Amino acid sequence: MKSENAQPPAMRTRLGVEEPDDKWSGQMDEQKQGRKGLSPGSMIGSHFNIVDQEKFASAIQLLKESLWDKGATLFSADNLITWNKNLSFLRDPFCYGILTDEHASLSEKSIIWRTYILLHFAEFACAVEGDFAEFGCYNGHTALQIVRKLDLGALGKRLYLYDLFEWKEGDAHTRHIGLDNPNMYEDVCERFCAFEFVRVIKGSVPGSFEQGFPEKIAFAHIDMNHPDPEVGALKAILPRLTRGGVVILDDYGWWGYSPQKVALDPIIREHGLKVLELPTGQGLLIR
Repeated sequence: MKSENAQPPAMRTRLGVEEPDDKWSGQMDEQKQGRKGLSPGSMIGSHFNIVDQEKFASAIQLLKESLWDKGATLFSADNLITWNKNLSFLRDPFCYGILTDEHASLSEKSIIWRTYILLHFAEFACAVEGDFAEFGCYNGHTALQIVRKLDLGALGKRLYLYDLFEWKEGDAHTRHIGLDNPNMYEDVCERFCAFEFVRVIKGSVPGSFEQGFPEKIAFAHIDMNHPDPEVGALKAILPRLTRGGVVILDDYGWWGYSPQKVALDPIIREHGLKVLELPTGQGLLIR
């Protein structure tokens, strides 16, 4: 997760409930050559690193006015702004359920494109030998989506969750609001207490690996916002990553976290692998 400077007051989504207006439906029909297409979907969520929210909101409004569909297909969230896309994750019942979940935060909803990608490759990795692991699980939101989406227990896979679950003055990692909760570790343990295949491990990475670490890894998600623990995690993961295994690097494509990319790329090259940087800011690695 990235630190946020400002947020709009609410998230707005529109999907499949309005037909395109007459001004541009003719153009769409011409492109579709008589074939029925999709109704437009749009989403406005929160962004990171915005220092002047008023100017940013004005820019979004001007952008809408400049577009052929007047913003009917606009996606603006998580430092991604695009239009004229199908936004398939808004049409996915599971992901749409996250967006309409009253218990999910605005930040958790705004990273839905990242979550959609992560869940896709987590499902892909279900057919691969090995367990799942998340390094920097924070409050467990992302891991919970994996557990809800995939029947890891029936597949005989374990899910390892690692985090410090705290922030102290002088710590190098990002101070998220949730880390002010002195019972964060206990709360995450409670969140997964019904799932025997989930193991929550508290401590630094890689030091906490002595408490437990997968023998073989099918899927790993790294999101610790600092190069040192991410280097330690990746050095431990790659020798155990099975063929077809997936690693999602949450910070890889974010310029503000570019020290991670600089530190991780040589390790990845040593193993003869490559990372695909995604527009979401994630890095995708498949053995």
